Amino acid sequence: MRVGLDFGTTNSSAAVYDGQHVRLLDLDPVNNNPSVMRSTLFITREGVPFIGREAINRFTEGNVGREIEYQWRYVGETELTIGEVGTVMQALYAVVDANAPGRLFQSLKSHLRDSGFDSTNVFGKKYSLEALIAVVLGIIRKNIEDETGEEVTGMVVGRPVNYSEDPEVNQLAITRMGRACELAGLNDVAFLPEPTAAALAYASTATSEEHILVFDFGGGTLDVTVMRIDQFGAHEVLATDGVPVGGDLMDRRIVMGKLLPHFGAGATTGPRKLPFPAVIHDHLGEWQSIIDLTQPKYLEIIDEAIRTGDKMRELTMLRTLVRENYGLPMYEEVERAKIRLSTNRHTTIRMDVPGIQFEEPLERWDFHRLIGPDVRQVAACVDRAVEAAGITHDEIDVVLRTGGSSRIPRYVSMLAERFGEEKLREIDVYTSVASGLAIAASDERRFTELRS
Repeated sequence: MRVGLDFGTTNSSAAVYDGQHVRLLDLDPVNNNPSVMRSTLFITREGVPFIGREAINRFTEGNVGREIEYQWRYVGETELTIGEVGTVMQALYAVVDANAPGRLFQSLKSHLRDSGFDSTNVFGKKYSLEALIAVVLGIIRKNIEDETGEEVTGMVVGRPVNYSEDPEVNQLAITRMGRACELAGLNDVAFLPEPTAAALAYASTATSEEHILVFDFGGGTLDVTVMRIDQFGAHEVLATDGVPVGGDLMDRRIVMGKLLPHFGAGATTGPRKLPFPAVIHDHLGEWQSIIDLTQPKYLEIIDEAIRTGDKMRELTMLRTLVRENYGLPMYEEVERAKIRLSTNRHTTIRMDVPGIQFEEPLERWDFHRLIGPDVRQVAACVDRAVEAAGITHDEIDVVLRTGGSSRIPRYVSMLAERFGEEKLREIDVYTSVASGLAIAASDERRFTELRS
C-alpha cells in the first residue's frame, strides 16, 4: 500500500487513493479531528516517544506550572593537557533540570534548513534532527498500518517548493528529510511539492481546461504552484515558487509586537536606571527559545531586575513565564487569537494563570500592520510564479487557497487584488495536500517519475 503523507510544520495528515475515492487516515485518535495531527514529539525521561495531541497533553500536564529545579549533575570526563603537568582526567558537570518529565519538540520540519541544528541531548541520549523526525515518521507509519491492516510499502511525502531562498540551504533540507525517511525505514519514498499535490486533488474533479494557481500557506512556508489542467485530469506544472513565511512567523509577530510590555519591556534596573537587557526579551520570539531563559545566568538577571527595577509586576510575570513553562500555553493563546481575527475584526489575548494575568486587545488592522513586510514578501512570490509561468494574472482562472494561514484576511485581499475575488476558492485547508499526495502515490508511472 502506498500512502500520501503531508508532514507539515504545524499539522500533518495522510491519505490513500483507490482510483476513485480519497480516504483520509486517522493519524491522531486523541485529536478532535483525528485526520489532522499536530506535528509534535514528546520524549519522556525514560525515552518513550509520543506524537500529536498526546505529546502536547503530556508536556502540559508534566511541565506547565512546574517550577524548574536545577542541580549539578556529573555528565562524564575528558582529557585535559596542562603545560608542564601533562595530561589529566577532568570530571565534567552540568546544570540540569532535575525533575523534567520529558522534552517537547514542535515545528521540527522548519529546522531542516537550520545547519546549526545538528543534534540535541535528550536525557543523556543524543538525537540528530533527522533521528527526531524519523521517530515521528515511524509512529505515523505504525498508526497507518494499525488502522488499515496493511503494510506501507511506499510513500509520497510533501515538501515545500523551497525550504529556503538559498539553493544550498534548500538542498540541505531536502537531503536531511530524505535521510529522516531512511532512518524511519521508509525506503521507497518520493517527494512532491505541496502546492502541486493540492493542485492534483483539485484536478481530479476538473471539468474543463483551466490555469490554476495554488496558494499553499502553512505553518512554516508559503508555496505557490501555477498549473494547466484539463477536463481529463491531465496537468502540466508551469511554475513553482515559495518563501519561508508561515503561520509560526505570524504568531511571533504578535508576541514581539504586542505582548512584550506585559513582561517588562522598557524596564530600567538599579540605581543607574540601566535598561533591562533586550536579549532576554528576544528569547520570547519562539516558545522553544523561552526555555533557554531557564538557565541560571538568565534567571539571576531577571531576579535582580525584580529587586531593583521599576516594573516589578511585569518582570515577575516574566519570571513565572520562564520558570514555570508557560511559553507554549502563551503561544497557543496567541494562535487562537490570530485564528479568531480571520472572522472577527478585533479580539483579546488573555492569560490568567497563577502568576500571569493580562489582557491585550488586538485589532485586525493592527495585526495586518505587524505582518506588512511578510505580506509584501508573499505578494512578490506570487507575482514571480505567474511571470515564470509565462502568463498574465488575468489568465489565471482559479486561485486555490489551502493551509491554515491562507485564511488570514490580508492575504485573501492581496490575492483578490491581483486575480479578482470571484476566482478565489478555498479547498480543505488541512488535508487537501495529503489527498493530492495520495493520488500521486497511487499512480505507478507518476510515482516512478517522482522517485527518479
